[in-house]
Amino acid sequence: MYRTYLLTLLLFLLFTFNAESSSACTYSSSPVDYYYASSDVIVVGKIETVKLSKQDHQTVTVNIEKTFKGYELKQMVLNQPQLEGCGVWDFSDDVGKTMLLYVGLHRKTKRYVALSYRGGPVERMSEELYWLNGLPMSLKRTRIAGTIELYTESVANYVKYPFEFIKNIAGIKVKVFSDKNSYELVTDKNGVYEIWDIPVGKYKVEAVLPPDLIPHLEMEKGPIDGSHRRSLYDSLGFLKENTKYSVLFDIQPNRCAGIDFIVNQKTK
Repeated sequence: MYRTYLLTLLLFLLFTFNAESSSACTYSSSPVDYYYASSDVIVVGKIETVKLSKQDHQTVTVNIEKTFKGYELKQMVLNQPQLEGCGVWDFSDDVGKTMLLYVGLHRKTKRYVALSYRGGPVERMSEELYWLNGLPMSLKRTRIAGTIELYTESVANYVKYPFEFIKNIAGIKVKVFSDKNSYELVTDKNGVYEIWDIPVGKYKVEAVLPPDLIPHLEMEKGPIDGSHRRSLYDSLGFLKENTKYSVLFDIQPNRCAGIDFIVNQKTK
């Protein structure tokens, strides 16, 4: 019985994520409206307890503070499978943290599971919370948004700790432009850039990094398409001079797009 449940849950997780998400364990270029549509429940809640069961899954009790989608509950219990590989959310170190959670509901077992690749501590989820707090009107507006995130390279322990989040960066210029329109944004105090009600069409989003910051190589292995990655780096794997850190999006009616630009501090 348990094996059947576990297999069904794994299939549920696999088909919940899009191809971009499954190609990288750390970064996703899918916008918040995609994850809104893919989730059964979306909440902000405080992790109360985390217990490991004999079936190798975590039972996570969440005290809910705000509900964006689904039934309004005071408390929710998550059943998180603990399997090797990326895409598994481990809540062991999250007791006491307030988090934004995208949750799936298994139809037969009625068990809740937090979906990986999105969500996390609320202090890092400002861009998504801006959109969620604007519901239901957010569903009827176009938007391009994202954050500038600073990570360490952790070269000394790359196999075990390839990168580590430090903070979102304020005051970074981001250009959004198409053949007909051009916009210049600056990340706010939470490191977020965003523009609402942008006309439909194809746009390039370009982060204008100061001299002390460089694109994080790990990001280029994830959500950005292969041709773009090759255009950034030479045959030896070094970042080309005067490289523009940009991504192309096709904005459709009532949809949003965007990406988090991951950067490192430039070493001397």
